[in-house]
Amino acid sequence: MEWQYSRVDHLQPGACCLFCSRPLKSLKGIVISDGTREAYAGPNCAKKHLGAPEERLLDVARLAMLVVSDGDPSDEPPPVPAVDPVPQSGPEAIGGKASVARAPLPPLDSVVQYLRLRYEVMNGFKLQRSALLTEAYSSLQSGDLDETLRKRVAGTMRSAQANRTVFSERNVKICIGLNYWLHEALNNTPKERASFLEAMASTLHSRWSLSRGQLEAINKWGANLRRRVHGFPHLDVGIFDGVITPDFMLQKTKRDSKPGDGA
Repeated sequence: MEWQYSRVDHLQPGACCLFCSRPLKSLKGIVISDGTREAYAGPNCAKKHLGAPEERLLDVARLAMLVVSDGDPSDEPPPVPAVDPVPQSGPEAIGGKASVARAPLPPLDSVVQYLRLRYEVMNGFKLQRSALLTEAYSSLQSGDLDETLRKRVAGTMRSAQANRTVFSERNVKICIGLNYWLHEALNNTPKERASFLEAMASTLHSRWSLSRGQLEAINKWGANLRRRVHGFPHLDVGIFDGVITPDFMLQKTKRDSKPGDGA
């Protein structure tokens, strides 16, 4: 399978463009995939080798900003990470030639986005998969998503939203955003001092939410980290307000069961 656009995501330290081997210095950039492997690509190389994207790219990196508070009385809010320009909907000028206007790309398919977030980004979360979602994601991977499966997943998403459960699209995005900052904190903390952060990450993976008290404790802990790591944010402690964890999920969590069927 040829390389194709996958998503926009945070770049790992030392990330290099697959095509030119140059280091990518921005905090987020383009991830490409050949179906089994993933790699990074600079925006110019991506467009040169893959062409302009035919649909909007799933931007996982943006989800990290969903959990950041509007302000912190003791710190300036973190700056928006610098970004390498991502190929836009219209071709850029090449070789000095004027670009040709293209119609805006259609919005991301919410059902496809939900499936991809659950199966490609939430690795490590308990109850990440379910029989329905696995069948739908397999259909998506083989080509176009089967319309019957699309309707069933859409119904599951509507139900989760109406009931405000942890499986709602909004909460999935918040979990991914918070998980990113917890991993950033862990990556900048000595192992011998990381037990609190590890416990918070484990709870998030098990229950898909944290309490206000736990988020406030992370903010207090983060005050020391912000002295060393510029831009580590003050988290919004109300991001999980009103979110409901289903009883069956709590029971599975208490038994420390293996990941099974979720929403």
